[in-house]
Amino acid sequence: MEIPFQLGIITDEVSQRIEEAIALAREFGLTALELRSVDGLPLHQLSQKRLEELRSQIQAAGMHVCALSTPVFKCALDSPEEVAQSRAVLARDLAIAQLFGAKMVRGFSFWAKEGEPFGAALPAIVRQLSGIVPLLEEAGVTFLLEFDPAVYATNAAKVAQLVEAVASPYVKALYDPGNDIWDPDGELPYPDGYLHVKEHLRHIHLKDAVRKGDKIEGAAIGMGQVDYRGLFAKLLEDGYNGYAMVETHYRLRSELTEEQLKRPSGYAFSEGGEEASRQCLEHLFSLLRETLSGRTSAALPDNPDR
Repeated sequence: MEIPFQLGIITDEVSQRIEEAIALAREFGLTALELRSVDGLPLHQLSQKRLEELRSQIQAAGMHVCALSTPVFKCALDSPEEVAQSRAVLARDLAIAQLFGAKMVRGFSFWAKEGEPFGAALPAIVRQLSGIVPLLEEAGVTFLLEFDPAVYATNAAKVAQLVEAVASPYVKALYDPGNDIWDPDGELPYPDGYLHVKEHLRHIHLKDAVRKGDKIEGAAIGMGQVDYRGLFAKLLEDGYNGYAMVETHYRLRSELTEEQLKRPSGYAFSEGGEEASRQCLEHLFSLLRETLSGRTSAALPDNPDR
């Protein structure tokens, strides 16, 4: 049985050098890439010439870009200047998505303001998300709303509320079960988080973590507290046919800072990423083979060099 969804990786979790990210992806038989930062810069700060060079490199390797991980709406909801800047970044990233043939861009639901509950901010967030729908329609690109502990929508249940309120085919949910380990509300990543966004799900990020009291540590997929065995079995049962992208988000010889977790980008963030991502991919494929055991012809890429 073939897995119905495509596996890939976010490139700056491996390296800021695209050729190194491509090499690791090819080593594990991956063809899908998600771009966030390259050459130490977020995509919207790269020159058009450099973007075209990246497109050529990726195409020459037989790969494709499925999505862009952008920082759109990681800004203050009550600051017109910051919102305008974020919309300008979105406009640039939509053009970049079209250049790469990517049909999705990832974004957020604004920095959470201390003391202001999600419900109070919800109408204003919906207005802002609804306001970008014409841009998305014109570009033919879907906005993937991701939950994150630093923004108003800290979990899948809140993302589902926003997506339902906007009610546009161009605003859908990104499910990142690992982020639920950081959720201050304590949402259970699976099955609860998955079931909240199942009807709105367009894209998945894969990461894992362990909560130890007040401290949370990243871990290889399947080695943390996310029930990935249950999730993968459910994705197979439900016939999910989108992308599932590895977002390593931990390092073997160092620890990512809170700021790096909130704003992942640049050389310091990617340092040590290749060895952690290789470990993460090894665990992921082992877990998938375990999940698929007993089924016919589990079509996972072989890894002859390992």
